[in-house]
Amino acid sequence: MNKKTFRKNLIEIGNRIKEIREALRITQKKMALGIKMSPCYLSEIENGKGNPGHAFFYKMSTQYNVNLDYLFHGTGEMFKRVKLKNNPKEDEYINEIETIDDVYWYLENSPLLRSQVIGFAAKFKCENEAIIKKNIKRNREKKLKMEEK
Repeated sequence: MNKKTFRKNLIEIGNRIKEIREALRITQKKMALGIKMSPCYLSEIENGKGNPGHAFFYKMSTQYNVNLDYLFHGTGEMFKRVKLKNNPKEDEYINEIETIDDVYWYLENSPLLRSQVIGFAAKFKCENEAIIKKNIKRNREKKLKMEEK
């Protein structure tokens, strides 16, 4: 691979990292803390100036559930689909859910569920951003009209 192609690949990966971070709605600083690196270096990576190593990609995959095919090549979904393992303790929690408070408790106490929800929400936001913005605008306009009355 020549230098020009290598540089282009770094820029594309940096752009995808920024897209992932924005889909997760976190700052560079928060993402950098999550993968134990300097926010300045993360900024360099996002701008195609840094050359991340294997540890960086491993941490992105495990910490933020990032699909490496998407990160490297731009193919597939941004986030990995987490397959639920047959875990008796998780099954026990699921069987005990009867109220919305139970759902909140489960969400707080299950890293697997949190990961699933964040991945789904980020994907949904990316795929439906225009519709979401339109709905937010419409709801804000309705709220302003209601306040005027």
